[in-house]
Amino acid sequence: MSASISNNDLALKLLLAVVPEATKKLSVSAVADQLSRLDLDGQQAEGTNSVAQLLATKCNSDLAGTTDTEKAEVSQWMTMSARQGQAERSVFAQTINSHLAQRTFLVGNKLSLADVVAFANVHPYMASLSSQKRFAVCNFSRWYDLIQHSLPADALASADIKPIEIDLNAPAPAKKQAPATAKDAKKGSDEAKAGKKEKKEKKQKPAAKPVTIVPSMIDLRVGHIVDVEKHPDADALYVEKIDAGEEELRTVVSGLVRFIPIEQMRNRDVVLVCNLKPATMRGVKSYAMVLCATSTDGETVEFVEPPKGSKPGDRVYFEGFEDGKPEEQLKPKMKVFETIQPGLYTNDTREAGWYDADKKFHKLLVGGTVCTTASVVNGTLK
Repeated sequence: MSASISNNDLALKLLLAVVPEATKKLSVSAVADQLSRLDLDGQQAEGTNSVAQLLATKCNSDLAGTTDTEKAEVSQWMTMSARQGQAERSVFAQTINSHLAQRTFLVGNKLSLADVVAFANVHPYMASLSSQKRFAVCNFSRWYDLIQHSLPADALASADIKPIEIDLNAPAPAKKQAPATAKDAKKGSDEAKAGKKEKKEKKQKPAAKPVTIVPSMIDLRVGHIVDVEKHPDADALYVEKIDAGEEELRTVVSGLVRFIPIEQMRNRDVVLVCNLKPATMRGVKSYAMVLCATSTDGETVEFVEPPKGSKPGDRVYFEGFEDGKPEEQLKPKMKVFETIQPGLYTNDTREAGWYDADKKFHKLLVGGTVCTTASVVNGTLK
């Protein structure tokens, strides 16, 4: 059982320190420029949110939420907190500020996974704010201060999170300046002219436009498992050869030994996530991920199955995002997959799809026909 934690993944560094039971079970290593990954009790997860949910479920279930509603809310808050960029962070701070007008924690009435992950994700943003700006979102600042004092100091230190002094008193008004003399006015005029000249000489770079993360950025295709064998160095892993409609078969490593017998793996049509960064798993490089559904109790894992008649390489897409173009390769720092993944579910009729922020369900389709599972209803996809 192992965990590979990205160097810039503050949330998972913090969570591992907050849940010491996890470190007793795991061999933890650091990786650069890759999504964080977890292999625990025969289950695998990739990306901050998925790894965090699996860790909490296995090692401290109270953090994950006690009801289905709370679990869904935890997932939603983690997804929102993962969005990058100063503008997105500002919107998230305003959202928390409104949400916490009469609440203490993000979900329920106690500390949850949502608080821990969101706190770590917004730490750099909070550090960048002035006292005036922190006071302008006082509920957000109060929540941040509560979480940083609720977590052990050594846990914060292990995640390289330095405590921030939060002053929730109104900032003092700016002092009025004395009237300028004629000499000061002339000096100011000269300085202004020099400043204007300097600005003209400098070429201002246009501000980078924020990227809106949508599910069509993920390259999903129909794959056919041609061959499969046990991983030579990991009892919980299979190594598959999968036809994705390309010249060469893709090698894919999957943690499905506990859930799917090897004879049920062969000659199966599956849905592949094809543009994740290739990852080496116990010495074998994996070039895609097989999309599976996990039941609410975590005991059943099944393939997401493309409709009959699908062929290797057929495009798999979400309803309403037919015209979107997938990224050639997902950039780990953008956290595309881990932003979308918490909304991936099956519904109560076994149809696979994605719930957006408004809880609208976008079915997962191949040529207009929905992908399904054999039995898992209301299960997560990963």
